[in-house]
Amino acid sequence: MAFQSLTDDDSSIKQSRGYRAGTKFLQQASSFGVFASTLALLVFYSANYYFDDPWMSKNFGGGSSWLIYFTSRVCDAFTLFFYAGSMFFLETYHSEGAGEAWGWLGAICFNLAAFSEIAALTAWGTSSFEVLDAVYTVMLGVSISIAFLWSLFFEPASHRFDVHLTQSAMRNEYYKSRNAMAYYGPAVVNADGEIDIAAAAEQAQACLGCC
Repeated sequence: MAFQSLTDDDSSIKQSRGYRAGTKFLQQASSFGVFASTLALLVFYSANYYFDDPWMSKNFGGGSSWLIYFTSRVCDAFTLFFYAGSMFFLETYHSEGAGEAWGWLGAICFNLAAFSEIAALTAWGTSSFEVLDAVYTVMLGVSISIAFLWSLFFEPASHRFDVHLTQSAMRNEYYKSRNAMAYYGPAVVNADGEIDIAAAAEQAQACLGCC
């Protein structure tokens, strides 16, 4: 969530809409992840401290405890889907990035982990559950490892040209677009990055004279 907050800040206006969509995917993934982890913690806490083994063996698979557990796993699957989208959009639509292959690889692994978790839930109570749940566990570990390695390359690149605390990305882009007209006349921004009122007025008069 901290990385999402840093990514979707004032500097993201310089990136494409695809990149900003990736920040929204990351926000949803973080939210669903916190919700899923909270529900799972409630289930395991109640199972360890309030219910004995015979009761759990008889009632798990039905009732409120099962409903909370099932909901937490479904939310976790949605979390993985959103992580897949965030990693793909953040990487492939960034102007630099760590390499588009990282985005595809992360999206595939997170999607496979999500599908395997859904498949395991649908196979609850059968002999296939343990196999599918093991596949989910392996794919989850692979996905997290790939995301960690990718972040080592992507995060420095994504924050290389961030604005400072005393700057505004929109203000900087506005001045940059105005200063692009310097080819046709004096620059409207001086060496200190401040507006040169006199130069801007002269440029405006020159532009009016050309019309």
